[in-house]
Amino acid sequence: PIPNPQSPIPNPQSPFFFKNNIINSFFKNKMVSFKLSIYYFILLFQIYMNLSTDKNQKDLTPLYQELKGCYNYFMDTTNFIEDSKGYGLTQDRFTDKSLSSIAATGFLLASYPVFVELKYMEYHIAKNIVNKTFDTILNIQLDKTTSYAGCISHFLDKKTGKRYGTSEISTIDTAILVSGVISAAQYFKDDLLIEKGNKIWSNVDYNKFKTIRDGKHYISMGISDIDNPKQLSPFDYYAEQLMIYILGAGNPNPEHRISSIFYKTITKEKGTFNGISHIYSWFGSLFTYQFSQAFYNFKLFNDENGINYYYNSVLASKTDFFYCKSLQTNYKTFTTPSWGLTACDIPGGYSGELGAKPKGFGDDSEHYLKIQGTVAPTAAISSMPFTPNESYDALVYYQSNKEICHEKYGLIDAFNFDYEGGQWYDKDFIGIDKGIEVLQIYNYINDDFVANLSMNNPYVIEGFINNNFIKAERKDWLN
Repeated sequence: PIPNPQSPIPNPQSPFFFKNNIINSFFKNKMVSFKLSIYYFILLFQIYMNLSTDKNQKDLTPLYQELKGCYNYFMDTTNFIEDSKGYGLTQDRFTDKSLSSIAATGFLLASYPVFVELKYMEYHIAKNIVNKTFDTILNIQLDKTTSYAGCISHFLDKKTGKRYGTSEISTIDTAILVSGVISAAQYFKDDLLIEKGNKIWSNVDYNKFKTIRDGKHYISMGISDIDNPKQLSPFDYYAEQLMIYILGAGNPNPEHRISSIFYKTITKEKGTFNGISHIYSWFGSLFTYQFSQAFYNFKLFNDENGINYYYNSVLASKTDFFYCKSLQTNYKTFTTPSWGLTACDIPGGYSGELGAKPKGFGDDSEHYLKIQGTVAPTAAISSMPFTPNESYDALVYYQSNKEICHEKYGLIDAFNFDYEGGQWYDKDFIGIDKGIEVLQIYNYINDDFVANLSMNNPYVIEGFINNNFIKAERKDWLN
């Protein structure tokens, strides 16, 4: 029989951060006009209804169709060659057969439990693949040309597991890889897998990536030269790296644990668009609100200042929808069902700049205006747990266009209906985008299934506690 692990974590808790942003801001501002007050309550009701949407009332066929496309993608782009030093590594993108991404591999590891639950794979086959992939990762961590302090090169040769060119040793991509390791180990509930998984995690020492800017302590994005480990730019703003602080503070090896100071010092600045306020990332890209929340159930914890990052992602996703909607007269791509700005392919390359307001990055340059109007389908789809109605409608719309939805692999990476007076469709698929879709679609379908897997690891809970996160209390905030 296929195990169906049930998390002991309680049901999702009340969104205090959401309440404080909408309700409190209304009552405290006595200058708010009657018209705006009506708008606030309509907005509040809309978001509440989104969060309360009964999945059973929807036809889930489009979701399963995309999940199967993601499965097909990974089965065709992953190294399953026995005795290969790169066994289990998956490609960064479909068109480059030799380039592997450790982040995409991390997403794939967390996807195996989903594939088993959906009966795309047999339990013992997936478990065996995970076990051998863990061995690959452990061996790579021992390679001093490819790994530093347990962190691994962002890109690897898919066959050899060696560092690809001059790819940086990446703290965040290693965090995604380790998060996938934790999720897979907890699902299969095998003592050997859990031991190997915790070993992979224990090997990572984020203390080696400390950096100081303007007197503040940060974790850097990594290093480019192993022999001369000068730190790259710091993670100084809230973004996708929340998982680094959880992994660092909860590391099974006490000597490799990091202080909560690194979480405390990142900028957590609040901005507002269309009446919705939330803590924003530098580029405002949706993936920054999705990656950590896909692996870890942030519903269950508020930080010491009352921030709940799950509900912050709800607000950010809703804002992205409204932002795209506000540009409908400027860009043909932004029809109501078509929305979502995130890092993706663009005409002529790849960009991490695309995102919605509020954000720290200015978007009035000639270059930015040229790539504006590019939509990555993964952006809206991977916010399915946050904006189920808008994300579902986007998915159905994308699947209705054969140029956007591939028959075998599902959604392409990006498209633009406004590029140089014509329509541009990407010809590629990207591993991390397929991976985040699997996790977030299934988190929506099956009540935070993936996000709860990691919460069964006691070291993960220690990671939250050591960063002074506290359990969110249950309360009927709407009433």
